[in-house]
Amino acid sequence: MGRIFIAGAAGNIGSALIDTLGDKAEVVAGVHSPEKGASLAGDCVEPRVCDFGDLDSMERAMEGCDRMFLVLPLHERLARYGRVAVDAARKAGIKYIVRSSAYGASSDAHWRLGREHGMVDQFVEDSKIPFTVLRPNTFMQNFSTFMAPMIRSGVIALPEEEYKVSYIDVRDIAACAARLLLDSAGFEDGFYALTGPRGLTLAEVAETISEAAGVKVAYTPVDEETFIQGLDQAGVPEWNRNMLVSLSRVVKLGMLGNVTQAVEYLTGAPARTFADFAAESAAAWK
Repeated sequence: MGRIFIAGAAGNIGSALIDTLGDKAEVVAGVHSPEKGASLAGDCVEPRVCDFGDLDSMERAMEGCDRMFLVLPLHERLARYGRVAVDAARKAGIKYIVRSSAYGASSDAHWRLGREHGMVDQFVEDSKIPFTVLRPNTFMQNFSTFMAPMIRSGVIALPEEEYKVSYIDVRDIAACAARLLLDSAGFEDGFYALTGPRGLTLAEVAETISEAAGVKVAYTPVDEETFIQGLDQAGVPEWNRNMLVSLSRVVKLGMLGNVTQAVEYLTGAPARTFADFAAESAAAWK
């Protein structure tokens, strides 16, 4: 068995996947800079600097690998990056792709971010390389990373009203990907929607974080216009802002609250709960 190429290895899911694989496989970590690579290097991990926008660079990075994990950054060139990665995989002789997409994605989705991810999923399917597509819901880790300052202020201010989202721990996405990359028999050419064990409103999220961290956090619904103004003031690029707005609209259509058993089906272990995640992440909110 050859090595596994992880595209986007320094991101949330990529780094969790490296931890999950441990010494079970030789990994090539695709990163954007030597500094990112240095933080991932290990006995079973070889960092290689590559550029998602450069076909030759991606092909060189995949040299000697026979499987690829493909996760892409939230960037206006997301679909283009996906096309380049798939074309490079074909040229490099990759024999199997695990693609981490987005919950509800499809090439004809009525919401923009779902369409962007769905286009990449279509590139993977059209490549004729055996594949499995994972479509995870919104990450629990968003609350402990870029949303942590908002939570430390005591307020979660988002335009999602009382609709539920079945948030998933990125470690469960990584566990599903690792299982497939080590043994894909019976799962090839499949699509799996990944969720946590229950749908939660943001009021329930705030209550859970409050209990876990011993702090006072409340959910305050805001209208979409206020949400957009906040993103603009924070310097969020226009494309990213539009994608986040489209995601909030899908939440309010009630589309992200469903629960699947796919994590347990793929890994044999139930998906982690938000309460467990919050207990482990409490330091981020104090």
